[in-house]
Amino acid sequence: MWRTDGLRGALAAAVLVALCAATGVFKWLEYRVYDAATSIHTPAPLPEIAIIGIDDASLESLGNGPWSRDVYAKLIDQLSAAGAKTIVLTPSFAEPQSDRGLAYLRKMRDTMARAGDTSPLATELSRTVDEAEKALDSDARLAASIQRAGNVFLASRYTLAGGARTPLPAYAHRSVLPNPASFAIPATSAQNPVAGIGSVAAGVGHLSVALDEDGHLRGIPLLLRYDDVGVPSLALLAARHSLHLGQNELRVQTEPQGIRMGGLHVVTDGSAVMHPRFHAAPDGASAFPVVSFAQVSSGKIPPQDFKDKVVLVGETSNALVTPWVQSSARTMYPVEMLAQTLSAIRLGLGVQRPEWAWTASWGSALGALLFVALALPRLSRPAGGVLGAGLLLLLVATEWGLLRYAGLWIPLAPGVLALLGGITAFAVLGKLGARGTPPSAETAETDRMMGLALQGQGQLDMAFERLRRVPPSDALMDNLYHLAQDFERKRNFAKAKSVYKHILQHNKGYKDAHARYKRVRAHLQKETGAPSSTPASIPPTPAPRLPGDAATGIPMLGRYQIDREIGKGAMGVVYLGRDPKIGRVVAIKTLALGEEFEGDALIDARARFFREAETAGRLQHPCIVTIFDAGEEHDLAYIAMEFLKGADLARACHAGHLLPVATVLSIGARVAEALDYAHAHNVVHRDIKPANIMFDAATDAVKVTDFGIARITDSSKTRTGLVLGTPSFMSPEQLAGKKVDGRSDLYSLGVTLFQLLTGSLPLRGESMTELMHKIANTEAPDIRQLRPELSPAVARVVAQALQKRPEARYQTGRQFAADLRQAGVAAGQAGSPEPGAVVYDADRDATGHEMADFQRTVMEQPAGRGAASPPISGAR
Repeated sequence: MWRTDGLRGALAAAVLVALCAATGVFKWLEYRVYDAATSIHTPAPLPEIAIIGIDDASLESLGNGPWSRDVYAKLIDQLSAAGAKTIVLTPSFAEPQSDRGLAYLRKMRDTMARAGDTSPLATELSRTVDEAEKALDSDARLAASIQRAGNVFLASRYTLAGGARTPLPAYAHRSVLPNPASFAIPATSAQNPVAGIGSVAAGVGHLSVALDEDGHLRGIPLLLRYDDVGVPSLALLAARHSLHLGQNELRVQTEPQGIRMGGLHVVTDGSAVMHPRFHAAPDGASAFPVVSFAQVSSGKIPPQDFKDKVVLVGETSNALVTPWVQSSARTMYPVEMLAQTLSAIRLGLGVQRPEWAWTASWGSALGALLFVALALPRLSRPAGGVLGAGLLLLLVATEWGLLRYAGLWIPLAPGVLALLGGITAFAVLGKLGARGTPPSAETAETDRMMGLALQGQGQLDMAFERLRRVPPSDALMDNLYHLAQDFERKRNFAKAKSVYKHILQHNKGYKDAHARYKRVRAHLQKETGAPSSTPASIPPTPAPRLPGDAATGIPMLGRYQIDREIGKGAMGVVYLGRDPKIGRVVAIKTLALGEEFEGDALIDARARFFREAETAGRLQHPCIVTIFDAGEEHDLAYIAMEFLKGADLARACHAGHLLPVATVLSIGARVAEALDYAHAHNVVHRDIKPANIMFDAATDAVKVTDFGIARITDSSKTRTGLVLGTPSFMSPEQLAGKKVDGRSDLYSLGVTLFQLLTGSLPLRGESMTELMHKIANTEAPDIRQLRPELSPAVARVVAQALQKRPEARYQTGRQFAADLRQAGVAAGQAGSPEPGAVVYDADRDATGHEMADFQRTVMEQPAGRGAASPPISGAR
């Protein structure tokens, strides 16, 4: 068995690894680990680096651009005079910039030269033309400043795919390396500074990047192959110059792989791509000092601050350049990435992916599969779990540690997922295999005793699940026989049939099991109208589990005979019943307490159920449903109440089924009076809504139902923090979990009237959070915006009921009812429903509505058997 489970677990893990490799999951995981591990706080970034940013403040001060190159010339002169070690300009100077008047000045000079006039006037004019030409030629001024400084490096742009190929200018060859062949990414087109500026620069390097598959920037190509030479990156040239090294001290090195710069080895991969370990700063700020171009140019920041610094000048405004995405939580402007790369080169903070990384990656996966197939089955379950978890942690810690502290990128995700998938599959297979293994005598007896205990508690389904695991014996047959009889008594014939069938599979002649099996099968055929063919292994939906006489077939609850299920209420199933002594037809609400709760939760649920009966039983009002009796039998609590004809008003809230205005106002007035009576007896309903108001059009009777979440409002018993009710109809204070009084019910009645009159809720939200925010802060619209023909009096009554502050609403139901009746005078007397209005049917299923969003009752859950076993709350 262990060999089979081990091989199956390894096979499942191999399939998982293959799927992850094919779908790119490995790369996604590795990139996430890389981004987290390579963002470092120590060591500190190179202190020599300073950034002068062309930011929004500079654009506001100096104009949106393009700026005159005199501006850059002035900055270079300031930095050079202050003693900056290296100056790097990242803006593009690929196009010439000159004043249109220059052409005319040059034409005038040529004309005077041809005339050969040597008069004093001609000489003065020639001198003036020369001065004007120098003043207007900003390219020449920038070139002169760059040449005087002697330490200025410029940026070129290269395209790695597409674009028109142009020859590399002669001046650019001063900075290049010999042809690196395959040790560089090939570029297809180039954009270099104009010759007049580029020829006087200390060097020209590329500012291109190679993005990964997810669009993030992790690698910087230090060399690009173009025109059979190696074009160095701007960061590489700046690093060389800052170390006072010559161009001949920069060369490609194959062993170890990378670029040699004097005595410094810069780690790269086989394409000369460096993966820097990025310096991180708190709150997403730049890790390097950044100052505004305008402040330096104006002298607010003294140029002397940049003495002996490597000064990087570049755009730091979204209006000029789009930042590169470095990780899911950070972006960087090109000049910031240049600073990160330069610092990583100087401090040796590159990440290396050695040639053997691929072997190690898939070797870890192979090792994990072998562990699952061969080693894991030989270990005990606890030992295997501990060892497997330890190996998982070891793999994850190894990759993280190598990345963060050694700068080695060895992707071990294949090994991690192979190990995780193999351990999980092995555990699942072991559990499934254990189910088919015959239990020991001790285990069998334990299951049998547990089954009997569950049967004694009335939990028959769980008892059968226990007993069916036990090997057959005379004692077990007797236990199963009595269990089947219990199922019969509860009229759960489907389960009774399954138990008898289980008995007959082991002993066909046991007592009268065969006769009883045929009898329950006949009952099932009678109930469904078709022969029963439900296998014992797949039990059908259980019938109502009600105590009664298995011989007579009449289910009973207390003294009441059960006829049929008619719906579900906020606390459980509702049945139509009959009191045989006096012939009264009643509605019986039930809750299977023993199946839903246990321990303290069972005590709490029982107390809540009977509190409902006590609370509602104290209310004797013609518009409130009457409670006759309450009790508990076999952990099935019940309340017998008045059986109401008619139907609730939920359907009357939809367009096309609205009741006449006068009828709605009359219903509202009677509900308000019923609430006034309840409030006078210290009872708050908490869940007033159309679904909890019954109306019989034939008799014009109105009844408020479901005081299932009512609370006594005595100050000594009121608690805060209970949010019980239906969200769309809750008052602001009820949603906030504050103490509520009768005015909360009057707000809910206002929402109900709004919906009955318009077919729409006053406030709606796409989420519970949005709905709660609107109820707390947004005023309800004027009802006449949805139904203009309504009278101002009706609109005024509804608006007052929907006030946010309780003290601004109606203070009593009596006041509310009086205003509704007064408003109803203009609307006419309530009459029969108009054609197309709701059709009332006393036998309608109470659960047949589909209400609008957030119109289901929210019940407070006592601590029961966990989140998977909440109280029954089917009422809308």
